[in-house]
Amino acid sequence: MRFKSKKQLPLLRLYSGNSLIYDGLLKDVPLKEEVILQKSLEFFDDPEPCHIHRSAVRTRLTAELLKELTERGEEVPGPLLCAYSEFSEITRCILA
Repeated sequence: MRFKSKKQLPLLRLYSGNSLIYDGLLKDVPLKEEVILQKSLEFFDDPEPCHIHRSAVRTRLTAELLKELTERGEEVPGPLLCAYSEFSEITRCILA
């Protein structure tokens, strides 16, 4: 029996100036509550999302962030990362 190997989950490091403000998995980066609610309304027409809709929204936003980070290929944070994350000032980001 063969098992699919799991994809390596991308790690993300966020900096504000010289300070490391986040070091963890991209899928776990803190997202603004208002963004989750807005996207839940947009995707599911659900203004009060349950944990299933919240999880689906987080998955979609993580995919958008991964696409943005891989396309930019630089350490300057993109507009989606700045808009979606709870961190007020991101000056540098590294996707590993």
